[in-house]
Order: sequence, then structure tokens, then C-alpha cells
Amino acid sequence: MQVTVALNSDSESQRYKVSSFHSVQRKSSPPAPLSRPTEEFSPVRLNRFCGAYLRDGGPRRHIGSPTGLTNPAHSIHPASSAYYLSSSSVDIQGVRRFSKMWMTPMAGSFEGPMIRHIASPNKSLEQPIRGKKWRRTTIEMLPEDTLLEIFGFYRLDSRKRTYGDLWKWHRLAHVCRKWRHVISMSPRRLDLRILCNSRAPIGSILRSWPTLPLVVRFDVSRKSKRMPRNVMVALRRPDRICKIDLDVTSSMTGPIVEAIQKPCQALESIRIAVRDATGPSILVRNGFLGGSAPHLREIRLVGIAFPFPEIRQVLLSTNNLVELHLSSIPNDFYFSPDDLVTGLSTLVQLERLTAGFHSPTSRPPPSMTRPPPPRTTLPSLVFFDFHGATEYLEEFVSRIELPALYQITIVLFNDIFFEMPQFCEFIPRLNALGSPTLTFLTLNPRSVKVSFIRQAEPINERFSLEASCRPPDWQMSFVTQITSQLSPLLSSVHELHIWGQMTTGEEDLTQWLELFQAFTHVIEVTVLEEQLVPGIVQVLVMGDMAAGVLPELTRLRLNGYRSTPSVAKAAERFVATRRLSGRMIHLTEPF
Repeated sequence: MQVTVALNSDSESQRYKVSSFHSVQRKSSPPAPLSRPTEEFSPVRLNRFCGAYLRDGGPRRHIGSPTGLTNPAHSIHPASSAYYLSSSSVDIQGVRRFSKMWMTPMAGSFEGPMIRHIASPNKSLEQPIRGKKWRRTTIEMLPEDTLLEIFGFYRLDSRKRTYGDLWKWHRLAHVCRKWRHVISMSPRRLDLRILCNSRAPIGSILRSWPTLPLVVRFDVSRKSKRMPRNVMVALRRPDRICKIDLDVTSSMTGPIVEAIQKPCQALESIRIAVRDATGPSILVRNGFLGGSAPHLREIRLVGIAFPFPEIRQVLLSTNNLVELHLSSIPNDFYFSPDDLVTGLSTLVQLERLTAGFHSPTSRPPPSMTRPPPPRTTLPSLVFFDFHGATEYLEEFVSRIELPALYQITIVLFNDIFFEMPQFCEFIPRLNALGSPTLTFLTLNPRSVKVSFIRQAEPINERFSLEASCRPPDWQMSFVTQITSQLSPLLSSVHELHIWGQMTTGEEDLTQWLELFQAFTHVIEVTVLEEQLVPGIVQVLVMGDMAAGVLPELTRLRLNGYRSTPSVAKAAERFVATRRLSGRMIHLTEPF
């Protein structure tokens, strides 16, 4: 087809300009190369325009990804002439009107609705617009560098709408030979990649584009019993794989393990998660990525473990790693905190770190008294997640400095005593987490979590400590131990929020009283779990008569306290007692 646009022919000195309605105009100005789009340029509207090459009456071809071609025998080869342009035209005034209309980026597909809206072959393109005479021309007059610039904006907008996922460059390659040639000549600039998943066969696509990087992706479902053929075909080409994203069961890991033991020089990201409800992690005794992956930016292994010396060799081969995620690490592949710090020492661009062990037996041996080791600094790390033993965490934070850190998530195995002097010294050294303003206490049937948050822009900074324990008295023991060790930080906390799925008992009321006594500067307490309200009100009344808990409290929000007359009466008595001492408290429900 021929897509026609309007050109102004008033002046001899003319140049091209891509406007917001995707036409090509000639204006009176000195010639200048098109290095960047004008201010009116809209990539969101452009990618709708790029889809407007199908005329309702002309041949319609499937323009999805290469794995979804209507006829798999016709692959998108850069030198192929199987696809051509049929005749069509676009009403430029219709384009103008359409460009001024508001449409959300995700409103329907690009091709069908748009071309039916703006294609009006019965209207003349030769009518005057704004007093000027216009003539008809074809989009083939756009030079290749201009098309390349347009395709680049199409790619950027597509990736933005899909949160960085692959963009469908195949749609443009189907338009005509010229567009296909422009795309094939700029594979790096346009970031051309081939998706290998569980859909239509891709063998012919791989042969047609023998150098493009491969993205291997598969997410297991209940119906999946074996690895898809497309994924198997791609894994046999480790030199072309740039990204691996697999969510599989343990029975599917055989070919995966074989593939990731080979060198993958083009690999940028590897994510493998073994999703078995039961069973140990998959252990791989041999090498990992051949010991070298210079372009690697992300490692994410869940339920599949390699010896840490093999992983450390890969870490030494790359300076670009941004995320390292190792979870469900079995005891057989335990590595010490010293080994972990040594492996991280060269990763100056690392932003996210996760280390999670499978069982509580993964503890470091008792260390002899020795001088404090030198600390390693990771200047870019902003997220740190840890799941393991208290002793491991203590030794790790004593060896490391994280000046940019603003989010920490710690999950500790159950224990009787949680002595964390190194961690309590580590938190004040952080610029972002030294003065929390909010504290959240979450009580669940299987765990308890304490979160400390500092409200900031553009994102709240937080660190949380969680313990895997069931009995309520064990949970409250963990909370009181943590708050007592972090008491210097609690002076800046002004709000305390409590929720969960447990009830207070007579045996743990003293622990609740000890918890409240640690928050001397809190002005607002919110209890969202109705089952906790009776016990907490009793603690407040008892503590106020004994030593005066929460001396600066001005707002008390109790969910459902009015539903029980005795609880409502006790809460009002607490407020009245504070009023007599000159301290006003506003009692209300949170909802």
C-alpha cells in the first residue's frame, strides 16, 4: 500500500519536519539534518501511525511476534520480498483531527481502529488547508535516517508501556522492503531480539536472523509437563542468549543446567526459579556460565544452587552486575559471610542484594576473638534482603559499609535470644535509616515483623526485622528484644501502628507494657486488629496507673472498640484519666 502525506510547496528552500500528526511538511528554512524530533513530536501517536499500514480492502497479514506468524514458512527475512505495500491513502485532515484526540496508550490495538478512523479514500487530499495549496506525495520520500529516528521513538514508547519488555519490531518489518532494510541494518540501535517461549515454532526465524540475540522465557503452569521445544532450541545456542527467564519445576531442570554450565558471553540477565511445593533445592556441582559473563547485569537463582566459588568466578568477570539474588540456599552449598563479602567487593554497581538460606543450620561457626576486620564498601547498594540466622547477619554487617542503602528486609530463623549488637551499630551508620518516624508491628500466625520507616521523597526509607515463630509469647519476646536494642532510634518515632491475626493473653500483657514503654515520643497509636483491642486497652489502663506509658500520646485509634461496652468504658476511662493530668487524647476508630 502507499501511505500518502501532504507537502507544502511554497518555497524553494525546503526541509522535512515530522510533526505531531505524523505528516511530512516542507517549510521555508535552511536545510538541516533531522537529529532529534521536534517538540510537537508524539511517540505515542507515532506508534499508532506506524500501525496504520493496513487498508480495510487490502490484504491483511498477521503482524504479531515472529512466533505468531499466520504462515510460519514466511519468516521475516531482511532480504525477502514476500511482503509488499498495497495501495492506500490517508486523509491528512483526518490525521490532524485524530492527533488532537486523546487516547490512552493501551486503548485497543494499533492497526484496526486507527486506520478506520483516519483513512478516508473518498476525500480529496488536494483541498487547501489554512489557505495553502497542498499536493500529494508518498511516505517513501522519507530518508532512511528519518525512518530510523521514528522507529527509535516507537521502540522507546513501546518499552515504556510494557515496563521494559521486548518491543514488537516485527510489525514494522512487515510493512515493506525499505522498512525491513532499515531495521535489519540497525539491530543494536533498535535493540532487536527474538523471543523464544512456548508459542509457535521459531526454527525458521532463527535461521532467517542468524545473529540476533535470544530471549528465553517460560513460566510453568499446571498443564506443563516438559520444557517447550522453542526453549530447548534456544538453549542449544548459548552464544546467542542474552536473557534467561525461566519459572520451572525440578523435573524440567536437566536441559537448563546443561545450558548454563556453558559460556554465555552475550548473557545480560539470568533468572531461574524452581517452583516445587516440596523437596530440596536443585544442586549443580559443576561450573556456572563457564566462569565468565562480562555483560551480566542480573543473577536471580531461586531453588537452584551452585557452589559459591563458581558464582564468585562469574562475579569477578563482570563489572556491570546490578542485582544478585540467591535464595533457598541448601546447607551443602553454605558459604560464609567472609566469602560473601569477598565476592561482592568488586561489584561497585550492585544495587540489590538478596541472600536466603534454606534452614537454620546454616550458621557460621563460633569465631575466636580477633581484631575487627576491614570493612568493604558497596557504594551503589540500595536494597538488601536477608533470610537466615542471626549470627550470619551479625558477621556480615560487621564487614560491610552501605552508604546508599535505604531499604532492608531481614527474616531471621526462630531463636530464644536475638542478640544483635553489630546490626544495632550498623543501622545508625546508614544515612537514610538512622531516624525512623513510623513503626509498624505485624503479628501473623507464623511470624512477627517490626518495620521502621522514615517518610521521605521520592520514596520512603525502611528496614524491617521478621522472626519465624508461632507462639504469641515468643513473638512478643522477639519484639521487645529488638525494640530494647534499638531504643536510641525510637526517640524519633511518632506513630505506632499494630495489626495482625492473634489475641492478647494474660501471660503476655507485661510484654505489651514493656513494648509501649520503649516508645516515649509516640503521639499516635493505631490498632487495626479488633481482636487485639481489649488486651491493649487493658495494658494502657494498667500502665497509666503504674508508670505512665506513652506520655506524649495525643491520638488513640482503636478498631471496633465501641462494639464491646466494657472495652469502650475502659478506653474512655483511660482518656479521662489523661485529661485530669492535663494531657488531651482524641479517641476514635481508624475507619
